[in-house]
Amino acid sequence: MTASEFSSPTEMLNEPQPGKFTQLSSELLGRGYSIRFRATGASMQPAICHEDMLTVAPVALSSIRPGAIAVYRRLDRLLAHRVVRIDVDDSGAPVFVLRGDAASGCDAPVAASQILGEVVKVERRTSAIRRHAGMLLQRLLRMPE
Repeated sequence: MTASEFSSPTEMLNEPQPGKFTQLSSELLGRGYSIRFRATGASMQPAICHEDMLTVAPVALSSIRPGAIAVYRRLDRLLAHRVVRIDVDDSGAPVFVLRGDAASGCDAPVAASQILGEVVKVERRTSAIRRHAGMLLQRLLRMPE
């Protein structure tokens, strides 16, 4: 089974082995591969909406900055939330403070080992439809009478 067979983490709820999507995604990102999947939920609206297609790339922890959208693993789920700040724990290791754009508060602190990648592309169907409609309209306006 490959990651491309699943359209969203929600689809994985009906699979025989819950968490397989998260496990495969973690493995692929850990090996340096990018992944694509459909977002579910509304915690990142308006930047990421339900059913937007996300492309997530592996990222070096040292290159993550506040404002980036990091993908991290919490139990058997992948979450994509915005980095608010980066703190340091008592041992000197980075701890990430993230929050969904639509959320009122921050997530529980995220250890560096939970960070899997960074959202590098968001595709929204309505944008593609508007873009194609705009191109069609331009063509029609250029047509000689």
